[in-house]
Amino acid sequence: MTARADEHRMERKVIVWTEETSSTNDMLRQRVDAGEHIDVLATRFQTAGRGQGGNKWESERGKNLLFSLCVQPQQVSAREQYVLSMAVAVGMVNGLRTLVAGAGELKVKWPNDIYVDHHKLSGILIENRLRGTQIAQSIVGIGLNVNQQVFVSDAPNPVSLRQLTGRDYDVEKLLENLTETLFDTISQTETENGRKQLRQTYQELLYRRGQMAGYADAEGTFRARIHHVEDDGHLVMTDEQGRERRYAFKEVTFNIKYNPINKRTMEKRFNRILLKLSGESLMGKQSYGIDPERLADYARQIKEVHDMGVQIGIVIGGGNIFRGLSGSQKGFDRVKGDQMGMCATVINSLALSSALGAIGVKNKVMTAIRMEPIGEFYTKWKAIEAMEQGQVCIFSAGTGSPYFTTDTGSSLRGIEIEADVMLKGTRVDGIYTADPEKDPTATKFEEITYKEVLARGLKVMDLTAICMCQDNNLPIYVFNMDIVGNLKRVMAGENIGTLVHN
Repeated sequence: MTARADEHRMERKVIVWTEETSSTNDMLRQRVDAGEHIDVLATRFQTAGRGQGGNKWESERGKNLLFSLCVQPQQVSAREQYVLSMAVAVGMVNGLRTLVAGAGELKVKWPNDIYVDHHKLSGILIENRLRGTQIAQSIVGIGLNVNQQVFVSDAPNPVSLRQLTGRDYDVEKLLENLTETLFDTISQTETENGRKQLRQTYQELLYRRGQMAGYADAEGTFRARIHHVEDDGHLVMTDEQGRERRYAFKEVTFNIKYNPINKRTMEKRFNRILLKLSGESLMGKQSYGIDPERLADYARQIKEVHDMGVQIGIVIGGGNIFRGLSGSQKGFDRVKGDQMGMCATVINSLALSSALGAIGVKNKVMTAIRMEPIGEFYTKWKAIEAMEQGQVCIFSAGTGSPYFTTDTGSSLRGIEIEADVMLKGTRVDGIYTADPEKDPTATKFEEITYKEVLARGLKVMDLTAICMCQDNNLPIYVFNMDIVGNLKRVMAGENIGTLVHN
């Protein structure tokens, strides 16, 4: 703590800034107990006390907001004290919503971390004092990542406003705006209707609410859906067996596969991708062939990602023209039918190549069987060299052998070119417990392991393709490619599909 602090008033609220302290919560409580009138205490740097239960909050000096509020709640009983946490979390979301618009989805991860997609933007610590059965005073500590661009600790998922938006912020002005919104939101706890609305809003903002996802407790790992949070702060969820589970803080952990965000990776999630496109999707609203509008949409989305510096390999199916397996069922020889299917993928690849060339994206079609000059015969090293030189590589004709699907071909090419991920663009927004187009009760997985895909018999890709990805640790991300802009959203780290991994 420095000997001198700057003070000013903001709409009857006294804000005190100090250069350094061990804990804004401790300092604010001590000064209020000593008789000072302080509503908000902020510091440029905090040396300790940055989180719940020994957790640490990594903060570069002067880059972020570390502050505490002193609140005297009215009409909040001890048995419903968690409504204050709800109010603060909702207030933070209200104050940040405009700032992060378009950069991701704001959520509250129980108990009260503020998340943008899967990344932690802010943390909250509330310490209450009771008088009888009522809360007499609350000291609310908040850490918000603002201008920090690189996080070097082992924290798995931090993100800052600067990383999300590319802008620098005036932390003092930001503090004034945030605290005004926070005090306004906290004031809603003074009435029963206000508390009811806060509860409802908080539940709606819960990270993973209603989604089947992975967790761990003292008994091991399990999958469950978050249902709600009770007024005493307990998290209530239902597992896959239909059993209700109820947890206090620190009794359960969220299993999340993070994609680190820092100044080197914010613009692109992966450096090299294998994009698997469905031949049927190229039909658009037609019953056969190639829809020019859908083809142009795909080309524009690919260009967006290519312009980010991502190296791109593509495999397209041929089901909009001919399927070898269905052909064999109609009397074609299976080998001849599969070879016809290979030719169908070449037609689609040439169409995409033309669409990409029309908008200035350099590309080359590579074939698994020799058919120069239609396409260049595929080799791994030529493909990698072309991608490193900025060309999009379109891999056609499957594996070049019958009895293998384009799913298997895409797995093989993804492994060969050493892609970071296989992005499987489909007509649905991820993997479900059943076909969502046929079963309205089907629920979506946010992430799932290869083993679980195989055990459940989910039709993500064919068995050979899944096993190849599993054995070679190539993650698969399934998303809806038919929604324009989704490919770029995936690359920016938005959670719009399902991740399959070991």
